[in-house]
Amino acid sequence: MSPVGHSSVALLGWQKSTPNKNLKTLLLFLLISNLPDIDFLFSLFIGKKTAAIHQYYTHNIFFVCITALLFFPFLKQKKERIGFFLVAFSHLLLDLLVIDMVPPIGFRIFYPLSNQVFNFGIFPNMERDNLAAIFVLQNLWVLALEAAVFLVPVLLYYRKEFESYIKQKKFWELKCKS
Repeated sequence: MSPVGHSSVALLGWQKSTPNKNLKTLLLFLLISNLPDIDFLFSLFIGKKTAAIHQYYTHNIFFVCITALLFFPFLKQKKERIGFFLVAFSHLLLDLLVIDMVPPIGFRIFYPLSNQVFNFGIFPNMERDNLAAIFVLQNLWVLALEAAVFLVPVLLYYRKEFESYIKQKKFWELKCKS
C-alpha cells in the first residue's frame, strides 16, 4: 500500500480517537501509519534492492508494537492511545491486501518468531525498485485507486470537521505542553 492508503487510515483514526485535533497529533498519526515503510528509504540510500530489505524487519507485530509504544508519551488519553495503536497495526493489515510480486510473496508478520509469510493481495502494487521507478504510470494508477477507495471517502465524510479544524489557530500550534 502506498502512503495514500496508509495516511487515509491515519486520518480516520485521528478523527475518531483523539480529542486533541491539532497538527501535532495529526502528524503523529500520519507518521505511525507510514513508519514501517522506512525500510524503503534505507534501501534507496544504501543502494540495495528493496526486496532484500523491505517488509523484513519493519513489517511485523513487534516493530509495530515497539514503535507505537515509543510515541505513547505524546498521547495523553487512553482512547487516543488505542486509536494510535490500531492505526499502527493498520499498516500491516493494508499491506496484506497488496499484490506482492517479489519473492518471498508476502511478509513475515510474526518475525523473528516465525519466517512464515502472509499475503492476500487484491490491490495492485507500486514499483519501488529505485527512485526513478517511483514515477511510472502504474504508480499513478495505484495512487488514484487508493485515493478513490480510501482518501476521498474519509475526506468527504468528515469534510466539515476537517474544514473547521484547519481554520482554528490552535490546530497549527506545534509546541509541546509540559
